[in-house]
Amino acid sequence: MSPGDIVPLSFNYGLVVLSYLIAVAGSFVALVCAARIRNADAGDVRKGYIALAAIALGGVGIWSMHFIGMQAQAFPFGLRFGYIPTTFSLLIAIICSGIAFWFVGRSSFSTINCLIGGSILGIGVAAMHYMGVFAMKMPAEITWNTGLIALSVLIAIAAASAALWLAFNIESLKQRSFAALLMGGAVCGMHYTGTAAGVVICTTPTTDSAGGFGGMSLPYITFLLSTVVLLAMRWQLRRTSIQYRAELAARMDALIKPMDKTAV
Repeated sequence: MSPGDIVPLSFNYGLVVLSYLIAVAGSFVALVCAARIRNADAGDVRKGYIALAAIALGGVGIWSMHFIGMQAQAFPFGLRFGYIPTTFSLLIAIICSGIAFWFVGRSSFSTINCLIGGSILGIGVAAMHYMGVFAMKMPAEITWNTGLIALSVLIAIAAASAALWLAFNIESLKQRSFAALLMGGAVCGMHYTGTAAGVVICTTPTTDSAGGFGGMSLPYITFLLSTVVLLAMRWQLRRTSIQYRAELAARMDALIKPMDKTAV
């Protein structure tokens, strides 16, 4: 393409589907983690589950989905990403997710806390997205539609609030699976609305960008690594669940045995 040409908005729909699948997988693991954040017995929060939920949702469901989604957009030139802004975008997604889960889970669930937590998470998601866009290295510049930017932020806040409500109000595996499908769609909706908000205009004759990291294999590597992380987290959740049930059974036995002796 020549300088001044507008890059048409088109996508590799295989990668769009891949971005949705990783958003759903991250959302599902985050929902499982969120259900265990509130420690009803001690009346506090389990920080380990907050961290797991933040990594699953912010680090995988949102951040990994974003970079797979960016590669899904068809560009007539090589696209690469800067190391520092990309790292910051990851930290923003995880930290804002962690703060939101902590804020909502630290006390009995309430709608107002859910909306505040959703605003924190939604603004974090939007900040991550646009920081990720800033990380792009390409022979082009972007002009923005402020209306679509505002819409993408509102979608992010609404999606985040719904995600937190679902995280703390559903119990069954079937419900979590359905909720993860909805959350994955909401995350993708925010991302692709934000993508549509920017018009990419070539500034130099089409060449591959230098510096940073990228390449056609990036979305598949991201998907594979994210899947491995989620499987490891799911295994850890299962292991701790089995351990918790064993400890609970031991405590129950300890309570019942003295009662049995008294009855005799």
